Formats: sequence, structure tokens, C-alpha cells
Amino acid sequence: MILSPRCLVRSAFLCAILVIVTQLIRFGSSIVPFSLLPGIYVLGAIVFTPLENGFAWMIYILLGLMGVPVFATPPYGGPGYLLKPTFGFLLGYLLLSPLFSWIIQKRKKTSFYYLLFLSFAAVSLPYVPGLVYLWVIMKFVIQANISFEHTLKTGFIPFIGGDILKAIVAFLIVWKAKPLRGQ
Repeated sequence: MILSPRCLVRSAFLCAILVIVTQLIRFGSSIVPFSLLPGIYVLGAIVFTPLENGFAWMIYILLGLMGVPVFATPPYGGPGYLLKPTFGFLLGYLLLSPLFSWIIQKRKKTSFYYLLFLSFAAVSLPYVPGLVYLWVIMKFVIQANISFEHTLKTGFIPFIGGDILKAIVAFLIVWKAKPLRGQ
């Protein structure tokens, strides 16, 4: 599939939203910061096409790796960000956003509960690559004496409730604004 001008503009718009949200709200732990990215990721998966999602996340990550300060924790960008413990969450968003967008758009009629379930799944699954990456970087790169249980206490337990709330808010915004119910 070729990137049409419409697709490029919509991808750029989603990428701009990712950058703006990350720039406006950056606080929390130096290891795993508070971020609105999970909510925007769910919103994007519902509203944008799989190609638009994948391209937007790829551009966002590439901008950051090239040194543009778009990420949530210091140094906010640069190739060294690959060694940041939270980079795995970004990889999860990059891989899973097009998948969930495709699953959502595959059905002509999308029920309230089906879309709500997919929103929960979409916000939960990036924790798999995110937590594994977090543990690997902490254990083998930073060489911290850290168990996977401690990784869950650092990168999952404090955040999953808030991320589910962000997914619900994103879902409700889209549900009220866009006729996804097949009407």
C-alpha cells in the first residue's frame, strides 16, 4: 500500500499529537514516568488506519532517536535512548498500534463492549515488551540487582490503573464523537 497524501497528513497529525502530549506532560519517576501516551495510543488505534498509526509511531520514535527532544525522560532524545529502560514501551506501541487499528477497523459494526474490550487489551499488551525490555536493560545494561517481581512493582503496578482509565477516557471520547456503532 502506498502512502497517500491524506495518509501522510493524518500520520503527521498523530505524530504531532504524540510530541505535544509528551512535551506538555513530563513528570514522575526517572525510570518510568507518568505519560498520557497510553491514552493517545488507544485513541489513535481507534481513529486512525493501521498504516497511519504505524507510520506516526515510527516517525515519532525516529525523531527521538535522531536527537529531537520528544521523549518523556531525560535526555528526551538521541540514539542513547535505546538504552533507556522504558524504550520497550515505545516499541510496543509501534508494533501494537497498527494491529489494534486493523482489528477495530476490520469489523463493519463495532459494539460498545467489543470496542471497550479492545481498548483494555490495547492499553495492556504494550506492558509485555515494555516490562521485558525494562528488566533486560536494568539487569544487564545498568547491572542493577533487580528481580522481575521488582520490575512489576516499578513499571506495572503503579501505572496499569491509570492507563486503564486513560483507555476508558479515549474510548469514550471516540465513542461519543465518531459513529463507530455501524449506524
